[in-house]
Amino acid sequence: MRVATHAPTRQISRRRATHAPYPDLVQPAEVAVHNERQRLARELHDSVAQTLYGITLNAARALALLERSEPEHVHTIVSDMLRLAHDSQTELRALVHDLRSDESEQLPHGLIGALASHAAEFEATAGCQVRLVVAEEPDIAPGAKATLARIAREALRNAAKHARATQMKVVLEVGPSDVMLSVTDDGGGFDPDASHPGHFGLQLMREQALAVGAALDLVTAPGRGTELRVRVGRRRR
Repeated sequence: MRVATHAPTRQISRRRATHAPYPDLVQPAEVAVHNERQRLARELHDSVAQTLYGITLNAARALALLERSEPEHVHTIVSDMLRLAHDSQTELRALVHDLRSDESEQLPHGLIGALASHAAEFEATAGCQVRLVVAEEPDIAPGAKATLARIAREALRNAAKHARATQMKVVLEVGPSDVMLSVTDDGGGFDPDASHPGHFGLQLMREQALAVGAALDLVTAPGRGTELRVRVGRRRR
């Protein structure tokens, strides 16, 4: 993994996502419960649900091979299932830890440390080269940092699993009023206006961004790779 640093070179325009209408008609406790349910749904999708889906597909493949009396590839499939199950256990333990910790404890090494960890993990497990370009640690709320880290992780996973990318770039820029995270890959890209049944990653990333007042943009097309950008406002001094 290559890590580069740079100073911000341009001002990033500020955009804020809108919140739900008529907030005064909803009790604060109900809002908190709703937000927590949404967060749990996103986290479970990002971790356990995706891994269990992979285990289910592999189990179906192994069963079909055994029914056709073709056991020579079953060993490889079962080994992959065991690896996925181990990964799921690791991610579930991390999720439980996050639920029992406050936001400031979720990123002990800051947003930059989390991005570096995700980049190193994907180089090791997905065989993709990841270039990390960062500025200084941004002065944004702990919840916003945790959200940017989760979005980066989901974008890397999508690029490795669905786009078959071999080169990725993660950039964190700190401008005068905004912080921008971008994740770019050289994968196959896709039509963002088309329907993708069973794939909720993009929708969940948009919801994550909305929850912290950030704006998420996607630039992609079939055969042209993908760039995902998230902008969030800095704290007022």
